[in-house]
Amino acid sequence: MTFTNQETDYLMNLLTNQLMALLGRVMRWQTHSLSQQQYDRQVHETLRPELTMLTDITAKLQEQATDPTQLGAIQAGLKKLQVATTYQLTADQLGHANERRLNRRYRS
Repeated sequence: MTFTNQETDYLMNLLTNQLMALLGRVMRWQTHSLSQQQYDRQVHETLRPELTMLTDITAKLQEQATDPTQLGAIQAGLKKLQVATTYQLTADQLGHANERRLNRRYRS
């Protein structure tokens, strides 16, 4: 399947927007009150399927992409998301998450 340049640019922009939204979501998972088990569940349920789809679509559009800089940025973002699939929360992050969960429990 081939696309016009305008269609390819549009699809690349959609990929960029989806990638940025997903990167933002992963950042929140890593910095908010999630246990490692909750983080791993989010990765399994949300990140992996999205990452697979984004990677497949990017590969299909790669030869038609008119903006190599944007394509490179998308590929860099995909690499960051790939790393996030095996991310281990630090002891400090887990400690803060536990503290926030306890504070919420005792406020109620």
